[in-house]
Amino acid sequence: MILRLPFLFMGGLLASSISSLTAATPTPFGRPLIPDMVPDASVVDIDGVFYCYATTDGWGQHLSTSGTPVVWKSRDFVNWSFEGSIFPSNFNTKYWAPSAPVKHDGRYYLFPTLDGKITAAVSNSLTGPFHTLDGKDFFPDSGWTPYPIPQGSSIDAEVFRDDDGQYYMFYSRRRMVKLKPDLSGPDGPIINLNTGDTAYSEGPAFFKRKGIYYYLYTLGGGENYSYAYMMSKTSITGPWEQPAEKIIAKTDPSVGIYGPGHGSFLNPTGTDDWYFIHLEYGRGSTNRQSYAQKMTFNADGTIKPMTLTNQGVGAIRQVPPRRPNLALTGTATASSVRPNFNVRLSTPQAPERIETFAPDLATDDSYGSRWMANGNDTSPWWQIDLGEARDIVGTEAYFVKPAAGHAYKLESSLDGKTWSSYGGHDDVILRSPHVDKKTARVRYLRLTILKGEPGLWEFRVY
Repeated sequence: MILRLPFLFMGGLLASSISSLTAATPTPFGRPLIPDMVPDASVVDIDGVFYCYATTDGWGQHLSTSGTPVVWKSRDFVNWSFEGSIFPSNFNTKYWAPSAPVKHDGRYYLFPTLDGKITAAVSNSLTGPFHTLDGKDFFPDSGWTPYPIPQGSSIDAEVFRDDDGQYYMFYSRRRMVKLKPDLSGPDGPIINLNTGDTAYSEGPAFFKRKGIYYYLYTLGGGENYSYAYMMSKTSITGPWEQPAEKIIAKTDPSVGIYGPGHGSFLNPTGTDDWYFIHLEYGRGSTNRQSYAQKMTFNADGTIKPMTLTNQGVGAIRQVPPRRPNLALTGTATASSVRPNFNVRLSTPQAPERIETFAPDLATDDSYGSRWMANGNDTSPWWQIDLGEARDIVGTEAYFVKPAAGHAYKLESSLDGKTWSSYGGHDDVILRSPHVDKKTARVRYLRLTILKGEPGLWEFRVY
């Protein structure tokens, strides 16, 4: 149970700060991969860097909105960051479920779903900006030209390059199509893949391992998402084998995983290690986060059904060690705390799932919990007491809804009374984390959010 002092109001105004002790029990959301609401993740390993292209969730109004297109990067699979949008400044189209990037003729092609239609974009860089194929970038009023395939319920594209250099697109409702050499469109008929299922399907993935082709796809949706697959030892077009245990991931209330849906399958360069990255539906609606699972194979190439966990897989590549995070042993306080949120789950026998927003949840080393200020707090701040004066060199602030941007001020103090500027900026910047570097001796750090969503996934002090 999370312990915290109650709100104290005077004349309708918040009259004191809120403090909390370290959470005595884990939050229900465990350890997601990315410090934001990020579903539909396509994760790749290129030149020693992991890139995550995904939908940006958490902007409200269900599917009528979507967040800024960004790409998250990491060298160790634990510490992730992004800097700005990957599309030009006049982009105003709903952006969902981007494919993994495809490198062709020195450029990178991306196939997101824009306004509900699969569309192609191209860039000279993995971090953008991505442009329309004709270079005109006609974004206002959804002026993008959809990809030249039948667009009825066509979403969630992924493109696979076979050993002979031929490209194929896989997308929703178990469809695939051979592509032209320049990726400009289809080069043959649409093929409907017979998986033996009739349930709605999206979120396809495709890979080849040890001469075997694997086609993976979701069944159902929401809390009822599951992942299934079939395999071919002959060619990319089959014939296909239906494994006896073809469902490899499904809801498991006992470990807090609901609806393991649209994601990707990662094979780090130079290894035979495989990871399943999937969204989880445990907050409901478009408030989804992504989790990673270790995936293994039987000797005959079949995939072993996974025992899911919400605790992540940790670092999968070694990088130079970071300084200790001093905030982990500090005491957090805040100007206010948002009331608890009771998540409504439809899964039978699902235990009660309540999200809390106490200040110390920004220092619990998890991207699944967060401090959030009360909605009526007009000057939200969050503070950490390190317990004693410490010499520090920098901080990292992982804000909630970072793709919308933040402005903030960061102050330091030795006694909690006299404050001096440590960092921050007045202009709204889209990034995560926001890093401030300054050598100083401090005991307290106070972050005041000037603009942007008033909340923190994590705050680190080095």
